[in-house]
Amino acid sequence: MILERRVIVFPRADFLDAMRRYGERIGKNLPDTAPDMLGFDPSQDIALTIRFPAIYLGSSPKDYVFSRDDVGQALTIYCREHRVPLPKNAAKQIEKFKDGAALSMQIGGAGLHVMIIDDQEVMRTIIKKLLTKTNPSQISEAGDGIKALDMLRSGEVDPDVIICDLHMDNMDGIEFLRTLRSEKGNVNSRKPVLILTGDKSEQAHEITRQVGASKVLTKPISADDLIKQINLVRGHFEVAR
Repeated sequence: MILERRVIVFPRADFLDAMRRYGERIGKNLPDTAPDMLGFDPSQDIALTIRFPAIYLGSSPKDYVFSRDDVGQALTIYCREHRVPLPKNAAKQIEKFKDGAALSMQIGGAGLHVMIIDDQEVMRTIIKKLLTKTNPSQISEAGDGIKALDMLRSGEVDPDVIICDLHMDNMDGIEFLRTLRSEKGNVNSRKPVLILTGDKSEQAHEITRQVGASKVLTKPISADDLIKQINLVRGHFEVAR
């Protein structure tokens, strides 16, 4: 069970201030003007895009992009600079909060709930073995996208992350993703989805990302790499010392 969870909220203005300060540290100086757009999705590798208007007539708007880890480091440093106490040995995670961001810290843990979607039982067994090191509290399984959608729609499962094969009978990974992401009334529609596939085609990978995959991973994969990617798509990051 969760012993304690703390959340520090960064409204849009503070979020931008934190990213400006961090940008100065890494040589990515943001303009002082107000941005036209702030796109933030912690489930993506490139988690934040800040777009500023064109400076000169005929010039183009300028985008500044930051990784999930960049955002985590920026918010952590901002807290330290403002003497906001951060608990030690806590799992830190960035989240979207209204038009800004939030830094959540969990002390203790409820465990990880993973949903595995693959039409081959042997592959589901292999993935479960790979997950042993992270000691998930619950693993749910579905043999294809249709069954998985039924489970996600009904509330039968509430996974923290979904691991899905690309090529399956009945409904493949692309159609599963396209359908899931389009279901606004489905509370699980925005859950992180890792596509794990033996297909090395860049075209297939790009299409999968376009329909909403949080990450596309190629088989075979080690347990350490899979767990690392799960933590990344959930917004977790390691604090720089």
